Amino acid sequence: MAAVRLVGAGLVLVFLWLTYHYFDGEVLLEQLHLLFRRPDTLAWMLIIYVASFWLRTLAWKSYVGKPISLIVYAKGIFLSLLINHIFPLKAGDIARVAVLAKQKDVSVDEAVHSVAVMRLLDMLVLCLLSAWGMYAYANRFPAINATVIGVIGIIGAAAITVLLSRKSDAEWIRKHHRMIKSALRGKRGVYMVGMIALSWLCEAVVVYEMTHMLRLPLSFWESVWVNSITVSGQVFQIAPGGLGTYEAVMAFAVTRIVPDWNSAYMAAMMAHAFKFVFSYLVGIAMLFMSPRDISFVGAAWKKGRERQ
Repeated sequence: MAAVRLVGAGLVLVFLWLTYHYFDGEVLLEQLHLLFRRPDTLAWMLIIYVASFWLRTLAWKSYVGKPISLIVYAKGIFLSLLINHIFPLKAGDIARVAVLAKQKDVSVDEAVHSVAVMRLLDMLVLCLLSAWGMYAYANRFPAINATVIGVIGIIGAAAITVLLSRKSDAEWIRKHHRMIKSALRGKRGVYMVGMIALSWLCEAVVVYEMTHMLRLPLSFWESVWVNSITVSGQVFQIAPGGLGTYEAVMAFAVTRIVPDWNSAYMAAMMAHAFKFVFSYLVGIAMLFMSPRDISFVGAAWKKGRERQ
């Protein structure tokens, strides 16, 4: 946890440095005005971004495998999104667990397990997309080649294995390993991984549209890589919504393709602003639809303070 916070603090410092050198309020307002003058582009981004979360609800529902409405899963995801954009640490998954555990025939253990597996699958897909991009664009990173990428991947996998073996009960690992194998077997597993992968492709549309509005010539697949590595970087979140870490990582990723820090910084600011506004709007809408769920926000705040 200390190492994560240290890296997160470093990324926030990078963001502050970028802000000092490249922030221009007039240009930002001009670009926002331009975006609102393109309601078709804004609507397209909104529809596809909503679709990305809907695909994740489909994957989650398939994994749980019980007759529960998709709305329940969507509510859990959107409340989680709101909480992650209010509190410094990622406490949003508490809401996902709480929403699911309230349902008939779903135990807290099952809810926790399903949320954990969905997060693992998210990170697996993001890491694969990030690694693919590093390999595909390796010629643009003189210090990076396929061997380095492979070594980093092996070290990461080994570190995770050691961490689990030291901090987790062996029987608990075997139990959840059996549940994961059962759920991911055959067509069901392909379906879930496919829905999650497609959801991240949808989310990349936000990056694609924002960069093109700023005349940064990223292809769609380059935008997928930028989005994947940017979201992966949110494991170092130390501010609400990953403020600072998101912009720093995205600006760095964009400039590996188009060496224009000014436009890359502005694109990162606008993409993150879009996601922030979306998170608050849908999260608050969920709370109005179900006022009793406000208690989840309080529980997440309490849990987040305990983790600090």
